Amino acid sequence: MTRAVALEGAPHGVTCVSVSPGWVETDMLRESAAILASKSGRSQAEEIAIMGSSNPQNRLIQPSEISALVAFCCSDAAAGLTMEDIQVTAGALW
Repeated sequence: MTRAVALEGAPHGVTCVSVSPGWVETDMLRESAAILASKSGRSQAEEIAIMGSSNPQNRLIQPSEISALVAFCCSDAAAGLTMEDIQVTAGALW
């Protein structure tokens, strides 16, 4: 979809970039960790730590990192950036 929109929009000055984050520290992540904790016998905090440790940077992505990237992509400074999927994964390959 990103490629199609980028190609069709290019003659009209429309760009299209997708952002694919890994584990982002949000309420939804905390809810998922609580569900996992209820099944695993570990605490919610332990489940969250496991998620963070699955990344080479050993941390969760922060919502502010995603919002800063999206704000940049929407700015004139990113006019040449199109037809890309930007993966924000703290180094994870999955």
